[in-house]
Amino acid sequence: MLQQVLTEHPEAYVAILGDLNSYYDSRPIDTLRAGGLNHVFEIIPAEERYSYIYQGLSQTLDHILVTPDLFALLIRTQVLHVNADYALPTPDDATPRHTSDHDPVVATFEIK
Repeated sequence: MLQQVLTEHPEAYVAILGDLNSYYDSRPIDTLRAGGLNHVFEIIPAEERYSYIYQGLSQTLDHILVTPDLFALLIRTQVLHVNADYALPTPDDATPRHTSDHDPVVATFEIK
C-alpha cells in the first residue's frame, strides 16, 4: 500500500504511527524499516527510546516511522516521559502525570 501511494504521489509525506505493540528492534518494525521507512527515534540517544515500562524494563511500543523525504525534515524527536516514569496516581491526583501507561512520542518537522 505504501509503495502504491508513493508511486502515485512520489512527493507525499507518509507517517505510520501509534502503539504498534512491537519493540523498537522487533521483526515488524524492522520490516517497516526494510520497506524504506525511517524511525524518528534514530535521532535520539538509545537511553531515551522508551515509551512504556513493564516490570522495571523500559520498552518502546509507540512508534513514528516516516518516509525518507519526511525524515529529512525532522528537527526534533521527544518522548514526553509523563507516564511511564511515575507511579500510578492516587484517585484525587489532578496532575497530568501517569494518565496512561504509555508516554506520548512527539516528532517535529520543518516543512517549508
